[in-house]
Amino acid sequence: MKRMEVVCVVIHNERGELLIAKRKSKTANGIWEFPGGKVEMNESKEAACIRELQEELNVQIEVEKHLLSFCDTTFTPVVHVSAFYAHMIDGELQLNAHSQYAWVTPEQLYAYQFQKADRVLLDALQNKCATHQ
Repeated sequence: MKRMEVVCVVIHNERGELLIAKRKSKTANGIWEFPGGKVEMNESKEAACIRELQEELNVQIEVEKHLLSFCDTTFTPVVHVSAFYAHMIDGELQLNAHSQYAWVTPEQLYAYQFQKADRVLLDALQNKCATHQ
């Protein structure tokens, strides 16, 4: 089965909020997501995170760790998503691939419309938040 490798980046700030962005594209327009994109050939997933956030939001990030991976079977080919935890180290947020962004607490994530496949990540972030209080 053919699959596409994609990364998404869960950026957090010092207040414990997470950065989400609303897609502005032909695919899933208006859906909220954690920014990211396709992993290019011979590129590490961490390098893809850094490149994609520079391209999409004009920010520099430091990738901290891999959170989890999951498959989105909504599309063909199947999208294999690797989620990473990171923080911004430089830059001003500039929307290049999104129509808006929001800083939200993990508890507020369910109030936004995400892809159905992202539920596994949203649930994991809820559990992570619950275990760190």
